[in-house]
Amino acid sequence: MTVRIVTDSSADLPAELVQQHQITVLPCYVVVDDQTLKDGVDIQADDFYRRLQAGGPTPTTAQPTVADFQAVYQDLTSQGDQVVSIHVSGKLSGTLNSAEQAKGSLYGEAVEIIDSRLAAMPLGLVVLEAAALAAEGGSHQEVAEKVRQGLNLHHGLFALDTLEFLQKGGRIGKAQAFLGSVLNVKPILRLHEGEAHPVERPRNRERALHRLVELVKELGPVRRMAVIHSTDAERMAVLKQELTGLLPADQIIEARFGSTLGTYIGPDALGVAITQEAR
Repeated sequence: MTVRIVTDSSADLPAELVQQHQITVLPCYVVVDDQTLKDGVDIQADDFYRRLQAGGPTPTTAQPTVADFQAVYQDLTSQGDQVVSIHVSGKLSGTLNSAEQAKGSLYGEAVEIIDSRLAAMPLGLVVLEAAALAAEGGSHQEVAEKVRQGLNLHHGLFALDTLEFLQKGGRIGKAQAFLGSVLNVKPILRLHEGEAHPVERPRNRERALHRLVELVKELGPVRRMAVIHSTDAERMAVLKQELTGLLPADQIIEARFGSTLGTYIGPDALGVAITQEAR
C-alpha cells in the first residue's frame, strides 16, 4: 500500500519535482478574458502574464471542484493507495472545502486532508516534505501527523511590485494596512496564520530584494529553500545568489508563480520559501 501526495496548482511546484516524487496536482481555475482555464494545463505562466499586463478585465480564480477531487481520490484509492491531500490556506481559497466535501464518507478512512495555511512554494515545500515522509514508509495518518507537526517550520516572504492585484482580487488580508500609505513602495509581505501580513515598505526594487534576503537570513538555519518569480527571472537569479550562504545554489529550488497566484501578486514579484531546521 502506497501513500500518495495530492496538492493543488497554487503550490507552484516545478514539473520535474512533481514527476520525481509522483505528486498529484489538481489544477485551480483562472478566468482570463472570459475564458475559464486550468492553471498549468490550459494556460501557462508566460501567456497568463502577457494577458495580465495587456490590461482588460481583472482575472479571477476558482478552486478545483468537488468532482475534480472525487475523480482523483477515486483513481488513487481504487489502486489501494492511501492519500495525504495538502492544500492552499483555507483563508485564501475554497479548495479545502472542495476536498473535504469530496472526501465525505466514501474516502473517509483512506484520505487525510491538511490545511497548509500557506500558498505558492511555501505550500510546495510542505508537499515535498510530505513526499519525503511517505517514501520513508508508514501509514497516511502517520505521514499527515508528522506534516502537521512541522507546519510551523515553513515560511514564505514575498516582495511585490504593487498591491493593486491583491486588492482587486480581495485577498489582501492584513496587508490592507499598507493601502493608502505611501505611493510607489514595493511591499514585503509574509504568510502567517493563513493570510498575507505586512512586513515592510521598501521604496524601490533594489531595497526590497536586499531586505528580502535579510529577512530570510533571520529565519536560518534552513533545510529547504525555493526562490520564486512572476516575470523577472534575472532578479530571481540575483536573489538566489544572495541566499547561497544559507544553502548551496544547487539545493535552492527555482520556481515561478503560476496563474493562480499571479492573479493576486501581479508582475515583477519575487518570493522566498523556506523550511527551517527543527530547533
